Amino acid sequence: MTVRVPRLPHRPPFVLLDRVVEVSGARGVFSKVVSAGDPCVTPSGTLPAVFLIEALAQAGGAYLNADEGGQAGMLAKVDGFTVHAPVRIGEELRIEVELRRRVRAATLFRGRVLVGDEVRAEGAFTLALPS
Repeated sequence: MTVRVPRLPHRPPFVLLDRVVEVSGARGVFSKVVSAGDPCVTPSGTLPAVFLIEALAQAGGAYLNADEGGQAGMLAKVDGFTVHAPVRIGEELRIEVELRRRVRAATLFRGRVLVGDEVRAEGAFTLALPS
């Protein structure tokens, strides 16, 4: 059964999440299949790092929206983001986010992008609610 991703301010083709795997407690897990039709795929068939960061930010926003039914927030800060290996067309991404802390209108997350059991990218990021 496919569970729709909670409402985000993004519209196709810039929605980088296909479905919700799990949202519980301080954790959200989402998936995305990288296809040749994705507009952000490079001619070499890889997904650039900036789109992996955006997928994590969208996952954090979807987590917040599912948890509270409120606003998803905007990407405000990225810390220690590392790409360990490229993501390619045909791979299914498992996008995991963990809520670390809330400070007023900012929410801090730690996130990972996996293909199978292999971590392809990871880092921390902050979403801020518009004022």
